[in-house]
Amino acid sequence: MKASWLLWCMLLLAGVASAQREIDERAGWGLKDRVYLGGGFGLNGGNDSFGNRYFYIGLNPIIGYMISPQFSGGLGLQWQHYSYPDVDAKIDQYGVSPFLRYNFGQLFAYTEYNVLNTPTLYNNERKNFDRFLMGLGYSQPLGRRGSLNAMALYDLIYSNTDRAFASPWVFRVYFSF
Repeated sequence: MKASWLLWCMLLLAGVASAQREIDERAGWGLKDRVYLGGGFGLNGGNDSFGNRYFYIGLNPIIGYMISPQFSGGLGLQWQHYSYPDVDAKIDQYGVSPFLRYNFGQLFAYTEYNVLNTPTLYNNERKNFDRFLMGLGYSQPLGRRGSLNAMALYDLIYSNTDRAFASPWVFRVYFSF
């Protein structure tokens, strides 16, 4: 029960939220109609598999540009902080993620190239890890501008020796406005 509650909290709080807006073609194609901002926020805490307490916080702002009513691209930034007070360890990760999205009604295709900079073992140096994500998503409108979105992405360049990512699959559930 505790694990399923934690999983639901992680899905709701740690999702990357990217805002997608509709362009009113009758109003024209001004810059303010094409540019959108969004982002995600994550917060988590508990005990890891070794029993050590941990705390996590993450911020994921994005900026996007609607090329057409169906097609958009943009850039996401990442910051993630992990702290383990029982072992006096802190980790900060930084990332950048250019993305493209194409809408087919409520379904959409999505691709993202993600580079994550993270400390290596013992925090004595930093290393970049990358992944190339592609997948599909579904967007359920909530009012005029909002929506509930879900997507499943697969890392096309995943390596099981790459310790930064535990799986080639990435699942995201998020709200956009």
